[in-house]
Amino acid sequence: MEKRPESDLYSPVRDYLQGLGYDVKGEVKGCDVTATRDGELIVVELKRGFTLELLYQAVDRQRVADGVYMAIPLPKRGYMSPNVKRMCSLCRRLELGLIFVGFTSKGVPQIDVAVHPREASAPRRDKKRRFAVIREHEGRTGSVNTGGVSRRKILTAYKEQALLTAKLLRDNGPLRVEEVKRLGGPPNAGAILGRNVLGWFDRQEVSGSPRYLYSANAQALAALAEYEHLL
Repeated sequence: MEKRPESDLYSPVRDYLQGLGYDVKGEVKGCDVTATRDGELIVVELKRGFTLELLYQAVDRQRVADGVYMAIPLPKRGYMSPNVKRMCSLCRRLELGLIFVGFTSKGVPQIDVAVHPREASAPRRDKKRRFAVIREHEGRTGSVNTGGVSRRKILTAYKEQALLTAKLLRDNGPLRVEEVKRLGGPPNAGAILGRNVLGWFDRQEVSGSPRYLYSANAQALAALAEYEHLL
């Protein structure tokens, strides 16, 4: 088959994992695909070919995940390709999983799990990084980002929360922090508004009060228009 962009592999892999009952997200903390189910974390790295860079990434992801797969397009000759046996052998040695994604002549994707990852034979878990990945995964509302896409903005959990805050201010503002929370804003609305990392919010002093009123500025309104489908 012709080489396809990594992003073409995302939807088939996502649908396969969702069919197994996993909650799937794309582009989470540098991982192309993350999938969670009952406390288990699976990571899938997408690549256009079986490369040394892909192996480096997959081995690194073993520090945070319970299982790591590499997903690549099925070679032109399929399982007749002489490299397939070598790929599978190397994956078993490294305790990594391998997924081949094929496409029929009509473009219909087909998933074939050639190797499943094994539980690591030695402890190598980075608990801090694992927690960060799971927290970001669970903090997002849906699978908005496409895994394997480069040079495109990633919609993080923090940005989703900022968008919600901006929407409440646009529709009801100016508001104090406690009023944003009362209307259903995120628990960290105070930090989002106070630090104003994205530069979306303006604040004004209230006479006789130590608290501020916040409003959504032009940058926030532009972001809300861009992500109206998500809202």
